[in-house]
Parts: sequence; structure tokens; C-alpha cells
Amino acid sequence: MLAAWTDQVPHLRGELTVIREVAATDCYPLFALFSDPAVTANMAPPPPTLAKFAGFIEWSYQQREQGQGVCFGIVPHGMEVAVGIIQVRLDPALSGAEWGFVLSTHFWSTGVFTDAANAVAEFMFRTLLVERLEARIALRNRRAHAAVEKLGARYETTLPSLSPQGIPRDPESVWGLREPDWRSRLRDPRALGHDAVQRIRTAVEAAESQLRRIDAPTIAEPYPLFLFDRRRRE
Repeated sequence: MLAAWTDQVPHLRGELTVIREVAATDCYPLFALFSDPAVTANMAPPPPTLAKFAGFIEWSYQQREQGQGVCFGIVPHGMEVAVGIIQVRLDPALSGAEWGFVLSTHFWSTGVFTDAANAVAEFMFRTLLVERLEARIALRNRRAHAAVEKLGARYETTLPSLSPQGIPRDPESVWGLREPDWRSRLRDPRALGHDAVQRIRTAVEAAESQLRRIDAPTIAEPYPLFLFDRRRRE
């Protein structure tokens, strides 16, 4: 199964989203949507140019081909391009994986994140047989803490504010998600109601009004990056 996955990432389908590998056509939309300071406050600095963002996407393909990770694009129903990503880092020597999330503010509190994350969790547990998904979240990012807890994740520890090299860094909470806890999570009956559909429709309209172009750059500059990895700042 690993060989098939490293050759081609399947499309995953939630109730509100399609989750697929990031594509060249996502370059400008993600670059534009991730320019919001509210989005970048709790992540590693995103690629600073379109060419470097294209390089980040190409690098993610290399990671997938090597079985070291995958970068999913979150595409809400009603759109053709991604408005967020779920990035997974894998170590073939371990049974677990690390994942992180970035989503346009237009889609916060719409149910899009939970829908997409559940689809990816199903793929990781059922297809790749990962035993544990770990998320490292800035201590001050309460919204993200609540989001992963809703998935069934459990708080495990807080990482020290100094790196092993003695460099100051923002403290991070570690949340672990295991399949039994994810399977037994509480479902929100409002997630697929009329209000949720209307919230997503409004978010789609707002996002599309911000995106004036969807072309990919003509060149790609190498840019390896785990967007959720604040340790890169060291």
C-alpha cells in the first residue's frame, strides 16, 4: 500500500470537502490566503514569494515519493482550489506521524477543518496503519487546541520554551491522537445542518472575492518547509 501511496495520493472525500494532494493551481490561492497575519501567527513563516511557494509544493511531491510525508490541499465544496492544507510528516522507522494544519480565516468555524481532518485521519489509520498522530501547537493557540480535542486528541505534554541548543522558542503543547479515541469522538449534530452549509457558502464567496488570479508561477525555487514546524525558526 505504501508503494501505491507514494506514486499517487488518492482523493479523500468528506461531507463538506475534497482533500487531495496540493497542486500547482493551488499556488497562488494558498500564497494569497496565507498572507493573512491571523493565519501566519502560529506557524513557520510561509514561502515569501510565488516562486518559492511553487518550490514548496514541488518539494512536498519529493517527500511523498520518498515516503516521508504528504501535503493535502483542503478544497471546500463549491471551490476548485485549496484554501488550506493538512501536512503530514512520516518516519518509516516509527509507527506514528506528525501532522499540522493551516486554513484560511474565511473557513474558520465552518466545520471545514474538522471534516477534512477526519478524512485524513481515516486515511492515516486505515490505509497507512499509523498508530498515533501527533500535533505540536503553540501554547497560545487556543483555537487549534479546541479543534484537535474535538477530533479526539489528548493533551500529552508542553515542550520547554528553550530548544536543546538553548534558543528561546514559543512553548508548544503536544496532542496525540490514537485511532480508538478518534473512533469514539463525539459528533457534532450541527456540523451538516443548514447553518453549516450557509456558513461555507458565505466563506467560499469571501475567499473567491479575494482571489483575483489562480495562475501558477513560471518558475519554482526550492523551498523545503513544514508549515506547522515552528522549530524551523531556530
